Amino acid sequence: MSEAPQQFLPGSITPLAQSSKKQWELGQIRQICAGELTDGGQLTAASQDSGSWQLSIRSIEKAGSFHNAGTSQVLTLLAGDFLQLDVDGQAQGLEPLRPLKIEATLPVSTSQPAQELLVLHLLTRPERVRGTVRIVELSKKREQYLFDGQLGIMLQGNGVLTLHGEERKLELRDTVIGGDTAEPTISGRGFMAVVSLDLP
Repeated sequence: MSEAPQQFLPGSITPLAQSSKKQWELGQIRQICAGELTDGGQLTAASQDSGSWQLSIRSIEKAGSFHNAGTSQVLTLLAGDFLQLDVDGQAQGLEPLRPLKIEATLPVSTSQPAQELLVLHLLTRPERVRGTVRIVELSKKREQYLFDGQLGIMLQGNGVLTLHGEERKLELRDTVIGGDTAEPTISGRGFMAVVSLDLP
């Protein structure tokens, strides 16, 4: 009898500091998590190589290019002022907290950054999952819910996770797993990236 796939526990927190740094083409990378999406819309864990989606924070320290054939990517600039990209021969500007979706078959080139940049990087295999990133401003008066197929990443300010009536402070760049049954909510002051993964 085969085991059921592991699921991310709704309301659980993944601190960025738990991920070790590795090198990628333009700097360093910390993978937050990677996985699959069940037919019911729940997130399940998988390895970086076998999963249909992966989420990471990457530094961009130099000019260069990167290529992820057959994937869709969403880049969100977290630290730094601006990054010039060349996508399939078209110039694209990456501005702070403005997610940019890229569906490119050719390498993406970057200009020389004036400073080290940090980017939230969502990569999906579009034939298996569709991914979007939305930046939300947190409020102490209005809670932000995280549902099945969603992850919330604390980007700026102060956030509090409420789960089953208990509160827990969020640290910068903590990631919270969403879930319909647990109904985790986030409140506070600042900005959070809400990653939504859906079946195509």
